[in-house]
Amino acid sequence: MNGSWGALLRSEWRKVVTTKMVWVLTIVAVVFTCFNVVTLALVGSGTIATGAGGIGSTNQLLDPNYITTLLALAGTASTFVLILGIIAMTGEYRHMTITSTFLATPRRGRVLVGKMGLYAVLGALIALITVAAVLVATLVVLSRFDHAPVSASTVASVVLGAVIGCVLYAVLGVSLGALIKSQITAIILAMVWVFLVEALLSLLLPSVSKWLPGGALNAAMDVTVRTDMTGGLTQADHLPPWGGAAVLLAYAAVFAVLASRTTLRRDIT
Repeated sequence: MNGSWGALLRSEWRKVVTTKMVWVLTIVAVVFTCFNVVTLALVGSGTIATGAGGIGSTNQLLDPNYITTLLALAGTASTFVLILGIIAMTGEYRHMTITSTFLATPRRGRVLVGKMGLYAVLGALIALITVAAVLVATLVVLSRFDHAPVSASTVASVVLGAVIGCVLYAVLGVSLGALIKSQITAIILAMVWVFLVEALLSLLLPSVSKWLPGGALNAAMDVTVRTDMTGGLTQADHLPPWGGAAVLLAYAAVFAVLASRTTLRRDIT
């Protein structure tokens, strides 16, 4: 049995709709991102006291770059999409369904491509949902303060960048899941990279950070500044939007090829 593309994709879709993980991660992504948006907006307005001046400090919301940074927090959803991709692949090994999957579709490369394609689409949908939620949260908070306008071009840049980022992070997640069969190990390594290693490299080596996945994602959303939880802005060393998208695509392509070669040769018993 060779397994047609239609049958393969229907099988993968059934796995998605019969589990709660997609919905849970989507809800968590939206809540987490909107919380960060509200918090950073309040800090930027001077409402929340910080060590950089506290209440009454300069209203950063008057800076268009700050507005872009707020909207670009939608890119945080990529981390949850990365986890989703990891779970999609490692779940097969964890629940021992990988054997039946490969028996139904002996062409392992096709299985991997099918998962990547389906979860890329889900990543795009999660990105759109998150951007919509972030836009609403941003507009609600900004209505309380004087602020720079939220331009249509800025929203469009963030939407395009977030969708590209989440699509490619989904591919990265599936690839990592294929390379590292252990679900817990893969998720921990991914989180350590996102929240620790990449964050430290961005602080210590700013010129290098633009070539990392997170920096490339910011570039794809046309974010040109950095912001911290004190409401301060600093100019970021960044790539052009097309460059950020190209870097993300390169990461996804390299890991996809490595995953494909590994999966095709690995003994699954």
